[in-house]
Amino acid sequence: LKGSSYLDVTPHNIKQLKRLNQVIFPVSYNDKFYKDVLEVGELAKLGTKMLNHVLNICEKDGTFDNIYLHVQISNESAIDFYRKFGFEIIETKKNYYKRIEPADAHVLQKNLKVPSGQNADVQKTDN
Repeated sequence: LKGSSYLDVTPHNIKQLKRLNQVIFPVSYNDKFYKDVLEVGELAKLGTKMLNHVLNICEKDGTFDNIYLHVQISNESAIDFYRKFGFEIIETKKNYYKRIEPADAHVLQKNLKVPSGQNADVQKTDN
């Protein structure tokens, strides 16, 4: 745990996260967003760590069927990043973003449901 502690978002480094987001993302997040980030604690890991963290929580919980997210259609690196984690583009929403071009967003989905027959020992009941 000590090795990954630098990835935790704290009141001391939240300003850096804010600056990072302003440079990287075309959407500006308000102060409430950063307040919420601090409050979620364990979920506030950066980048790959953050996504792995969320996926692990969802898989352990076992009640989630799918995870959805939106990516600007021009953001190829983000699309490639999410594809590596098993997300697929399932639709494109026109004019999703209000103040950035292109305004369209892909909707990506990752299916968390285990296909029947696989990991049968994990599933307690057959649905």
